[in-house]
Amino acid sequence: MTTQAQTETSTDSGLSETTLNLIALGAAIGSNAERAFRAHQSRLEELGVSKDDMIEAVNMALRVKGDPHSRIMALAQTTLVGESAGGCCGGACACEEAGGQKGDCGDDCDCG
Repeated sequence: MTTQAQTETSTDSGLSETTLNLIALGAAIGSNAERAFRAHQSRLEELGVSKDDMIEAVNMALRVKGDPHSRIMALAQTTLVGESAGGCCGGACACEEAGGQKGDCGDDCDCG
């Protein structure tokens, strides 16, 4: 059985197994890879990582993933509605798709 101290040693990259699995958890979110998400979430639980830390990694991934959405929404807003119209031109903001409230994620669609 591997102990916490053994799993926290640095890999060849200098990153701990916990850090690598948190990165992989976020990457799984970014690529919509359910199987990978479940595998890394399970490994992180084995390593004793808190749900709050996993949630932080997922939220970071969602903010990164939401950036292209906010950019295309801004383009649609400007092109179809005009810059002075304010508000979204339709659809949910990235933060809403991630389960948040309009404007919470800092995207540029002026939904707040």
